[in-house]
Amino acid sequence: MTVATGPYTTQVLRRFLPSPSTRASSRGSLPLVIGLVVQAVTTYLVLVLAGRSLGPVGFAALSSLYLLLTSTATGLFTPLEQAVTARRGVEAGRGTWDDSLRRRALGHGLGMATVAVGVSLVAWPATVRALGDQGWLVVSFCIALPGYACWFAARGELAGLGRLETYGTQLVIDGAIRLVGAVALVLTDNATTAGFGLLFAFSPWLAFAVAPRAGRSAPEGRQVLRTPPLTGALSVLVLSGLAAQLLINAGPIVVTLLASGSDRSLAGVYLAVLVVIRVPVFLFTAVQPGFLRALAEHNGGGRRAEFGHLLKVVLGAVSGLVAVVCVLATAFAPPVVSWLFDFEEQLPRATCLLLTLAVGLFLVATVLGQALIALGHHLWVATGWLLGLVGLAVGTAAGGELTMRATQGLLTGAVVATTVLGALLYRELSGWATTPTETTAQVP
Repeated sequence: MTVATGPYTTQVLRRFLPSPSTRASSRGSLPLVIGLVVQAVTTYLVLVLAGRSLGPVGFAALSSLYLLLTSTATGLFTPLEQAVTARRGVEAGRGTWDDSLRRRALGHGLGMATVAVGVSLVAWPATVRALGDQGWLVVSFCIALPGYACWFAARGELAGLGRLETYGTQLVIDGAIRLVGAVALVLTDNATTAGFGLLFAFSPWLAFAVAPRAGRSAPEGRQVLRTPPLTGALSVLVLSGLAAQLLINAGPIVVTLLASGSDRSLAGVYLAVLVVIRVPVFLFTAVQPGFLRALAEHNGGGRRAEFGHLLKVVLGAVSGLVAVVCVLATAFAPPVVSWLFDFEEQLPRATCLLLTLAVGLFLVATVLGQALIALGHHLWVATGWLLGLVGLAVGTAAGGELTMRATQGLLTGAVVATTVLGALLYRELSGWATTPTETTAQVP
């Protein structure tokens, strides 16, 4: 999606955000788009190499690590990145600088990583089961999380300082590290589940090691001023992020947990299909930072018409994309996945359609959630995603064939989350016609 709509989104941002800093940010979004595209392509190539080397059963275990690691890291540390980005953006507008922000962000990230690692070790039997009874994958998970904490904090500094070219370069480096490592494993006959797991474990540490150390000293002309603690808003954003990531990534994990020994390969096939149809969600992260920042600035400036127009433009683009992807995935996903991953098993086309629709609704819910965050309703967003998890549980418990249970759980959860977030946003926007415009300036 980002490749097709990125330039248009940049034009929208330039039109509605006349400030020089915002125009510079929108112009710098192209390197970020390129970085995300390269990272996505290299990640998928690594997964294809792993699938062809390990077979469905081994790939099922690795796929569970990939989903558990990416969902946990995204849920825990993307809110941290967003908080740091927003703080640095506000400081740029005010001419201030918090020299403790970088240290505090790293502390929060490492603290959350420590808690997550502790929970995974305390729940060792369940964690090992979720990772296909591969103990080394639990070790990889524990190694990777603190690395992601440091790297996401560094990304927040780069984005907040407007260094999107460097941000995009870092994404390219991260993707290249994984791809080179995967090729090396294959060429040296070390393409085992544990080998690929350790590749995922150390890649964030290597990416952070080569990341520029932004934010160590105050830019010239800035007044040093301490900002409020990160804990309050960050805790609610983390809750929302974890719930959303658990919802979108639950399918293969559900298949792994419920599968008998003979059905283990289904989890690998299921993830392979999900990898292909999740491209729009993965690439939406290129638009998401600018989209959220644009909506927040419109709201803060009392520009309600512009807020509503930008929201409609993005929702319209996303809805159109979902319709197109549903048609394409239904027609081509089964044979494409078999060709890419060299799997004999295929998911039925009906399952691919429902799975694609669920992913599309998740993307719509993400857009609605971003609008509510821009309006300051963090708790409402958390409520929507948590109720989505309830829908996931209900849909999964309804019974049926294994992959259909996972799919109907994901679809039910996505429908519930989209409906709740949409209703809450409609409630807020419908009150704008009768409520006077108020402009506030608060530190995120």
